[in-house]
Amino acid sequence: MRRLVAGVVLAVAAAIDLDTLPQWTHMCPLLTASTFTGRTVSEHRQPKVVPASEAMDLFELAPTCAARDLDTCAAPHSIAYGSILHHLEACSDDAAASALAHVVSDAGLSDARLHTCTVLQLDATRDGVNHHEVVSYVTPMQSTVYFRHKVNLGVNFHLSFDAGGHAHKAVVHLNTREHSFVVLQHTSTALSAAAVSRPPRILTYNVWNVNPPSQIYGAHRRWAMYSKRLDHLATFLRQADADIIGFQEVRIDATFGPRGGHAQIQHLMERLGKDAYPHYVYRGAMSYLNDRDPLEHIEEGPAIASRHPIVHTDYKLLSRQAHDPNDVHQRLCLHAVVDVPDWGLVDVYVTHLSLSERSREQTMLEIWAYMQEGRGVMQVLLGDLNAEPSSRGIQFLQGKASLGGETTDLIDAWLETHGDREPTDLDDMTFPSDAPIKRIDFVLYRGKGRTLTSEVIGQAPTADTAANPKNVGMLEPDSPIYASDHRGMPSKPDGIQRLEALQRSLVMFIPFRNISTKQSIGALGLCVFFAYGSHYLDTLEPVRKKDAKDVAWSSFDESKTAKP
Repeated sequence: MRRLVAGVVLAVAAAIDLDTLPQWTHMCPLLTASTFTGRTVSEHRQPKVVPASEAMDLFELAPTCAARDLDTCAAPHSIAYGSILHHLEACSDDAAASALAHVVSDAGLSDARLHTCTVLQLDATRDGVNHHEVVSYVTPMQSTVYFRHKVNLGVNFHLSFDAGGHAHKAVVHLNTREHSFVVLQHTSTALSAAAVSRPPRILTYNVWNVNPPSQIYGAHRRWAMYSKRLDHLATFLRQADADIIGFQEVRIDATFGPRGGHAQIQHLMERLGKDAYPHYVYRGAMSYLNDRDPLEHIEEGPAIASRHPIVHTDYKLLSRQAHDPNDVHQRLCLHAVVDVPDWGLVDVYVTHLSLSERSREQTMLEIWAYMQEGRGVMQVLLGDLNAEPSSRGIQFLQGKASLGGETTDLIDAWLETHGDREPTDLDDMTFPSDAPIKRIDFVLYRGKGRTLTSEVIGQAPTADTAANPKNVGMLEPDSPIYASDHRGMPSKPDGIQRLEALQRSLVMFIPFRNISTKQSIGALGLCVFFAYGSHYLDTLEPVRKKDAKDVAWSSFDESKTAKP
C-alpha cells in the first residue's frame, strides 16, 4: 500500500509544471511534516576529478554574498566540503546573538563581546556545482500543496568574540529541522602570557563514528550501547593524558540521539571534560545525502582537542577520483596551530585517507606540501591513513622513498622508538581491534624534538564483555564491546619527561651570582645527576613493556635539533 501511495505521489509530482510551483529557499515551520516526492529538479554533472583546494579558514574568508530572502548563493564551482556548497554569507544581528548566547552558556562564560559572525549555509550539492533542488509536498487541512526547494541541511555560525580575558572563536551549528544549537568548535587565546608547560604529548584515534548500527542491538538499545562504547573509549583517552588529540570519523547524525545531541564532538568533549580540553575544533569532510530524505543531515570528519590554546585553524580539501568506487567520499586535512607554552607553536594535521591507493598517494603529496607551509617549531601528521608501512605512500611519508619526484623529512614516531622495526606483536597492530592484523594509524612529525615513547592502546574490550566470543567480529549482538574498531596512538607521561623538565628549570633558574663556590658546585652536580638519570631511563624505555597496552602514543623532548 505504501509503495502504491508513493507511486501515485511521484506520478502527480512528475506531471506538475515546475514553473508554477512556489520556490522555497529554506524550510519554514509547518504544522505538518513535509514529504519528499522523489522528484529532483536540479541537474547534476559529476566531474571525473575533484581537485584539491587551497587552505581555507572560514573565519577569515569574505562572504560569497549577502543574505537574501528568496535565494542562496555560493562561490562558483566551489564546495566548503563534501556535498556542501561554499555558501558563506553575512549574519543578521539577531541570529548572531542567538548563536553567541548558546556558546557562552555552553562554555560557562559571561560578558561576551561579539566581533564578527559569518554564516555557512549547509546547501547540498550532488556535483559540487549545482544546488540540489527537489519537489516536496505538505498536506494541511486536507489539501495537498506541492513546492520546490533547495536542500539545506542547517547553518553553521562562525563567531569571533572576547570574554573572560580571552579572544574566542567558535562554530555553532543550528539544526533547522528541530531548531537546536550545538557547538562544533571552541578555541580561545589568553590575552596574557601562558604558564610554563611540558613537551607535548600527542594522540591519534579513529573513533568509529556512531557505531554500532541499529540492526545490531535494535534501535531501542542503540543509544545505550553507543554510550557504553564511548565511555570505554573515554577511559583510554583519560589514561593517555595527551595534550593534543587528533580524532577521525567524528560524526554528526541528526537521525541518532536526543534533540540537540547529535554531534559526536560534543559526546567526546563531555567525557573528556571541557576544563581539561578547553580548545577543540571539528570540521566536516563529507555530508552523506539521502535520496529518500533529502533533508536528513549526516556528516563526518576529523577533529582536534587540545589542552593548550589553538591560535589558528584551517583545512584543505584533498583531491578525489570521482569515478573510483574506492574514492567516493570527500577527504580533507584539518590543520590547527597549537601554542604549547615553553615549547612553541605546533602545527597539527589530522586526516583520514581514501581506500583508493591511487588517490591516497596523490593526497599524501598534497598533505606534504601543506605541512611544509607550517611555521611552527614542529609539524605533526596524525591519522588513519588506510595504508600499511610496506606501501609506497607510507614509505614516502616515512622519508624512505620518493613519490612524484618529492621526498619528505618526516619521522615515524613508532619506528623511532622501536629501532626502525615494524611491529610483529598483534597487540601493537592498530586495526581491527578485535583481530588486529595491520598498522594503518600513524604519528609522523618533523622539526623540534624526538620521540621518547610510542605505544598502542585500546586493545581490551569492556570488562563485562571480555568473555564474549572473539571470533564473531564487532557487529554481532554477542561480540565484545571495544572502544573503537581502531586502536589509538597517543603520547603518555613518564619519569623521563618530568626529569627533563626539572633539569631545564634548574639550568634556567640557578642564580650564579651572589652564591658560594660550594653552592655552585653542588647545583651543577645536581644538574649532571638529572641529565645522566634521564639518559639512563631513556635507554630503558624502548624495551620496557606496558602491562595495560591501551593506546598508541608518542611523546617528544627537545634535545634533538630541528631537521633542515
